[in-house]
Formats: sequence, C-alpha cells, structure tokens
Amino acid sequence: MDDFKEKMKEKIKQYSNEQYLDGYIKKEFITKDGDADIFINVDEKYDLFDSWTIGEQVDLEKDVYDYIEEKTSMLGNNVPINLHIIGCEFTPHEQGIIKHILKEHYAIELYKVQQRYTQLKQKIFGLIVFGIACFLSYSILFFADNLNYLVEIFGFLFSFSLWEAMDCIIYSFSEVKDEREAVTQNLLINVDFSDSKVKEKEIKEDLQ
Repeated sequence: MDDFKEKMKEKIKQYSNEQYLDGYIKKEFITKDGDADIFINVDEKYDLFDSWTIGEQVDLEKDVYDYIEEKTSMLGNNVPINLHIIGCEFTPHEQGIIKHILKEHYAIELYKVQQRYTQLKQKIFGLIVFGIACFLSYSILFFADNLNYLVEIFGFLFSFSLWEAMDCIIYSFSEVKDEREAVTQNLLINVDFSDSKVKEKEIKEDLQ
C-alpha cells in the first residue's frame, strides 16, 4: 500500500509539471510556425453530419465539436488552430458547407458567452453602486440617534454587496472571460481538407 501511494505521488508530480504539459502539447500539436494541428479522420463524408438535421438546418455531429473542444482546451487561447479533415474527398461546395457550419456554431456560442459576459459586468457594476449607496447611508445614519437597527442593516448590505461583487470579479468574471477567448479561438479555426493520410504524414514529419 505504501509503495502504491508513493507511485501515485510520483505520477501526480510528473504529470502536473508544466514542463511535461508544454512538451506534450508541442509534440502533439504545435508546428514550426507556432500554429496547432488537429486531425479528424473521416471514413464516410456523411459521418461528419448530424443525421437528425437536414436542409438549411444541417449541423455537424456533436462528437465533432466535443473532439475539437477537448483538443483545443489543452492549448493557450492565443494559438492559431488548423483543423485537418482527412480520409474523404469533399467537393468545394461540401467544404464550404462544413466551414460555414463550424463558423456559425462558434459564432452562436460566442454570442451566448458575450451575453453572459455583459450581464455579469452589469451585475458587478450594480452591486458596487448599491454597496456604495449603502455605505453612504450607513455613514449618515451612524451619527443619528435611535437608528442603530438601520445602521446595522445598511452595514450588512454594504458588506454583502461588495463581497458579492469581489466574488464575481475573482471567480465568475475571469471564468467567462477565458471561455469567451476559447470560443473565439475555435471560431477562427482554419479548416483544411485532404482525401488521404498523406497530409497527416507530411505534417507529423515536419514536427520531428
């Protein structure tokens, strides 16, 4: 049992090391020009598309988005990404559709994140303004007679609102900001198509 615990500690230390992660990312993704390559292998072209969608509402399989986001989550938000779809021959029209669907999907995601970002900013601003108003009321009532209960109420509201504002700034705001950058990174993905694995081989040889 003690040996197993020591092995666990050793692995945690090894794989939580930033140098290990940086080395893995550079080996797996990063090209010589600083971009990141991600590959999707497609046996049949229609494997990419959600079978439940048709016509103007055609969409890609959810697994495609999950795969892209799983890979890009390991990269810094400032890294340009090249998505290589290989294995099938897509017509120029089909390529255009796939690129459009990807861009539209992440444009919608960016819109939703931006809405949350704006709402959060408004909430923080409102809490700060309310907190300042409560503090001014507290300061005025502090010197008044027989209003101790109001002093306590405004003192509590002042502390609570500013605490909530700081909590939003430190945690929620930074989280939404990072999410917005990650979605924008995916929105800017460059999509490349190849009907064989030659492209993948060439790119991986460049990394060696």
